[in-house]
Order: sequence, then C-alpha cells, then structure tokens
Amino acid sequence: MTIFELRKAYHSSLDNIRGWLGDSSVSGKLTALDRLSILDAWHQEMVEFFEHHGHCFACNRRLDRCHCPGEDRWPE
Repeated sequence: MTIFELRKAYHSSLDNIRGWLGDSSVSGKLTALDRLSILDAWHQEMVEFFEHHGHCFACNRRLDRCHCPGEDRWPE
C-alpha cells in the first residue's frame, strides 16, 4: 500500500470510530474510561496497520526512513 492509501484507510476508520462513539444508541452506556480504552485500542491498531504496510504512523515515512525518537524498532 502507498502512504496515500494508508492515509485514506486511516481517515475512513477515523470517520467510522467517530460515528460509532457519537451514536448514543451504540455507545450511550459507555463511561469516559470505556471510550478512552476503545480509542487507545483503535490507535494501537492503526499503528500496527501502518507498520504492517511498512510505514511509521507518526511521521508517515517508510520505516527504513523514519527517524522518530523513542521507538526501538525504528532506526535512528
């Protein structure tokens, strides 16, 4: 996948999660902690999705060109 396809998939997923969390019939009984846990899990899935396709989620560069600090799996 190209970075453009990854970003399109990300925005589609973001729209879906916003819609789902905004729909009170689906998520009306969730606590703030529940919502944060769902968002955290979604974010981690996006990080893994980008990595699986060879890109850094934070900077959108290919993993071999990423210079994001603090991540042991990426070259410095």
